[in-house]
Parts: sequence; C-alpha cells; structure tokens
Amino acid sequence: MICGERMNINNKKAITFIELMIVSILFTVLMNVAYRLFHSEVKTIKTSLEHIGVNESARKLFTFMGNDIRNSNWVDYPKMVNRQVVSKLKPISDGKICVLRRQVMDFEVKPPSPDFICEEIVTYSLKKAEDGTSDLYRHVKSELPGQLAKDFEKKLCDGIVEMMVFTTNRKPTTLEKTLSKGSLKKQMNFEPYELDGTGPYLVHIYASFARTGTKEKDKDKKTPIILNTCFALRGKLNGVHP
Repeated sequence: MICGERMNINNKKAITFIELMIVSILFTVLMNVAYRLFHSEVKTIKTSLEHIGVNESARKLFTFMGNDIRNSNWVDYPKMVNRQVVSKLKPISDGKICVLRRQVMDFEVKPPSPDFICEEIVTYSLKKAEDGTSDLYRHVKSELPGQLAKDFEKKLCDGIVEMMVFTTNRKPTTLEKTLSKGSLKKQMNFEPYELDGTGPYLVHIYASFARTGTKEKDKDKKTPIILNTCFALRGKLNGVHP
C-alpha cells in the first residue's frame, strides 16, 4: 500500500518552466493593454478638462471685459486708429492691452460739488506664463474715498496666445473728397458709431486661446480658440452742473 501511494504521488503533473513563462508573458501583455487603456482614458479626460478651461477663459474675458467696456465712458488706451490701418495692426502677448475710464458717483457728496463724480480706471494687461501662453490681469483703481476705494489686481484668465484691442474711426474727410462726393452731411461721423463698425465708441477685441500647460510640440496647441467681437461704450464723459 505504501509503495502504491508513492507511485500515485510521483505520477502527479507539475508546472513546467515553459508553462510558467507562457503565463508570465500573457500576464505582461494583459497588464500592458490595461495600462495603455487606463493611460489613454486619463489623457482624454485631462484634454477634455483643458478644453473646458479654454472655454471658461474665453467666457470670462467676454463677460468681464464686455461689462467693463459697456459701463465705461472713455477708452484711454489704445488710441483710436483709422479703419484703413486695422489690417496692419499686430496682436501682442505681453504688456498693457486696454485702459478704460468710467465715472462713479459718491452719494455722500452733494451734486453741486465737483467731487460728486469720481473716476474709476480699469486696466487690462497680459503677462507671460511658463508654458509660453499669457495670463490676462484686471487692475481696478478708484478715486472713491474711504471703504468704497478700490485698488486691486486679479488674474482673470489664462491660456492666451495673442490679443489685440482697438477702436476705429473713418478716414478724415478732406474738402476735395467732400466736393467730389456731394453733401458734407453724408461725410460726417455721427454718434455713437456708424453701422459699418466705425466710430470712437466701438471697441474691437481679438483674442486667441490655447490649452495651458501644453508643450510647444503638441499639435493641439497650434489650433487655439479664436474670439473676435466688439462692444459699444455708454457715451461721453459727464460733468456736474449746478
């Protein structure tokens, strides 16, 4: 009986080295496929989040800058240019981009006093980031006294490749053109601006956005979102009349 049991034990099959190698190779292949699928999914989610960030930056620029322009009384910078030279303007990626001036009322002062109307200066500027894009900053400085005074700077959005802000007007009218084309009334530029997009009260904005944190060799970085729009100012500067 003992010899028979030993013979049965010796007849049991064991795992060979070749089978162990095949299992190891199959396990490595499966793990490699799983890792690639996981890595691809993570990259897709990361890219989607970056694109959402680009859309959010464009939305913030459109909302904040549009609101500031509509509530402003004048554009200190950039200076107004003729419509004929707009095609020669070049966008920038660093430095001051726009300065807006608007009037705020100090209700603690009676209207006959000139201190009743105070000014608030809103400055937009671009600053270079580490990934090659630019960040847009909004600086507000107010002349209101006490707790109502404002002087702060805040980062508004990022991922800007290049940006351009300009105001246009028609080419100055000469006497020769006026006599050749007819009535002087037709050559005059009426407020707030003409239907063809000219006039000092219309601010044009061009901005292109890319995903932040992207390497220069990434092809997606070369296809940014482009925002091209314009906003109208409220009007001219006001004064206090007794």
